[in-house]
Amino acid sequence: MIRQYLNKISPNVLALLLMSFISPVVKAQLLTKLTKTVNEGTSIVKSVGKLVDATKMTTAQFNSNVKVVKGTPAKPGAPPAAVPVVGRPTPPKFKDGKFTNFVWEPVSYFEGQLFPSSIICMSTYRGQLTPMLEAISRPLGFRIISKMSNIPLHWEIECVEKKYFDKLTGTIVFQDANREVDLQPELPWNFETLGNQLSSAPISVYFRIFDDDGNKEEKTIPIYVRSVKDCITGYKDQTLDFLFTGYIQEQHPEIDKILKEALNTKMVDAILGYQGGENYVDLQVAAIWRVLHDRGFQYSSITKTTGNNQNINSQQVRSFDNSIKTSQANCVDGTVVFASILRKIGIHTFLVLPPGHCFLGYYADQGKTKIRYLETTMLSESSYVDNTKKTISLSSAKTPAAKTAVYKGLFINAIATATGEFAQDKSKGDVLTIDVDDMRELVRPMPIYK
Repeated sequence: MIRQYLNKISPNVLALLLMSFISPVVKAQLLTKLTKTVNEGTSIVKSVGKLVDATKMTTAQFNSNVKVVKGTPAKPGAPPAAVPVVGRPTPPKFKDGKFTNFVWEPVSYFEGQLFPSSIICMSTYRGQLTPMLEAISRPLGFRIISKMSNIPLHWEIECVEKKYFDKLTGTIVFQDANREVDLQPELPWNFETLGNQLSSAPISVYFRIFDDDGNKEEKTIPIYVRSVKDCITGYKDQTLDFLFTGYIQEQHPEIDKILKEALNTKMVDAILGYQGGENYVDLQVAAIWRVLHDRGFQYSSITKTTGNNQNINSQQVRSFDNSIKTSQANCVDGTVVFASILRKIGIHTFLVLPPGHCFLGYYADQGKTKIRYLETTMLSESSYVDNTKKTISLSSAKTPAAKTAVYKGLFINAIATATGEFAQDKSKGDVLTIDVDDMRELVRPMPIYK
């Protein structure tokens, strides 16, 4: 399947690709030819845009009918204090174990499924949230509605399994009659527990509403905590692929070892990022390619997760640590590994997402005008067919210089393949690109938990 994309590239362009390391003049010609192909109409995603709320309302409907609040959390361990009310309060009415002058229900977005990876990676975001992003970053809460205004209430959320988050208590004044209030507090998550959630598991969560007199209504719902390796990629008709960027871990300590090995290949004299110029950027990426190839990286298509249905799509993504230790990667894993290493040395990266696939994009210049595409699933290949139809393999290379030449050819072959893939998918209008720089304000890299 990969080879069919390579065959779609003209022999002239492929020849230019194969010569790009040794001829600056030819490289300039190549860039001229490729710029039109890869730049026209390309839209690097700079925001997640407007998303549809999990409650089946559009953003416009949500904003006109729902007021989102965080509530006022009480100090840990402090007894509930009276709820301060401005104006004339409407006391909560309680009868037969229920409040009667308002209705409420517990909220657990994404059909009762929690995704630790998205909670962790969006925990520090303080910018403007769309309804969907509210649901991702604060997935548990209350929905309250009443025909009356100015009702003072206390609320409480407690997890039966204490290791996930501490009990949180707070206050709220239901102010606007007939308008739904979504109370979505920032829970005190135990992020280390979430980060070490390697398999999915059910938990139970208590949701409580009570008044100043101690009258309390309690509801318990089961929630399914997904593995931290599960990345939610879509909900209903909305794509959430930007959450893949949370698995890019540019701070991972193993990257320093990989960069040292890259220097040992003698393909580059130093790791300089953009300082060495465009051609040197490609050489650095090629040296990293060689290191991962020599570490025995293999394509391993493990993506299935439990819990998907007609509304929820998710995919398993290996952590950087797991990919490096096992030398296995699917298309997303390999892209995440490369993006992590390149970002460590200051090279700007982006994810390319045609339907059902993912490969890497990176910029060969600081100004983000020279684009490269790289098919990371080809890391395990040890031979390629050059523009004369001759098979070139590592096993036939007898000298260090010959081996280096083959590695460069393998790398350029992967660039040629990815360039063909992108051109084909873009011609169909069916490819998404996600700039990691632009996503970093929204989605932070996953911490390294032991």
